Amino acid sequence: MAKLFTRIQETDQYLKLKKETHELTILVELSTEFRKFKIETTLNFLDHMLYTFSWGACLSIGVVVETGKWRSTHTISEDVGITIGTGLKSFFNRRLKDEGINITGSSVFGLDESLARAMVNMEGRRNTFFSISDSCPGAKTELVEDMNSQDMFAFVEGFCQGFPATVHLDFLKGRDAHHAWESAMHAFGEAIRIAFERNPWRKASNNPYYAEEGIADAALG
Repeated sequence: MAKLFTRIQETDQYLKLKKETHELTILVELSTEFRKFKIETTLNFLDHMLYTFSWGACLSIGVVVETGKWRSTHTISEDVGITIGTGLKSFFNRRLKDEGINITGSSVFGLDESLARAMVNMEGRRNTFFSISDSCPGAKTELVEDMNSQDMFAFVEGFCQGFPATVHLDFLKGRDAHHAWESAMHAFGEAIRIAFERNPWRKASNNPYYAEEGIADAALG
């Protein structure tokens, strides 16, 4: 039986990963160096949000999606999130063991009238929590550009399936759906960037709770 994920190439600064199912083939490239990768998910707004997330996280991200007979926008969004999260886990685990990282990060980001807050805590638990204030009707719309808004939520939930973290994403203000999600995805990326920063105090072998792995994740492969 074919593996769900295939690591095509991997170095300390670069990873090329493929996820292949009957519905989708997803090719993801990730780099800690600045590189101009192609993002073509077949969803224009998701492409835009991945560039936004990449800029906030200071990580180069490339994604190319090929769909089969049945094109499900929900599946595209969720599986792209899963694949990116799985790839980033490799970077985080390597630096966690070799040098130590913050493990946790948070950020508040605003764009025009919108404001969002994100918190990431990478300790092996896979949880996603959203809150939408009454001051952010933009995050409650059915559609955002060419996407169902629920598919954007599915992307973040999928990311946490691949990447062992608890994520809180709070939509604080925003009339416009585009602005609300752009603020949220930039804040999410910034939180990831801070969590990935080197911190020798928190090297995996120093962790008093999770032994050599440094996190409570049983699926480190």
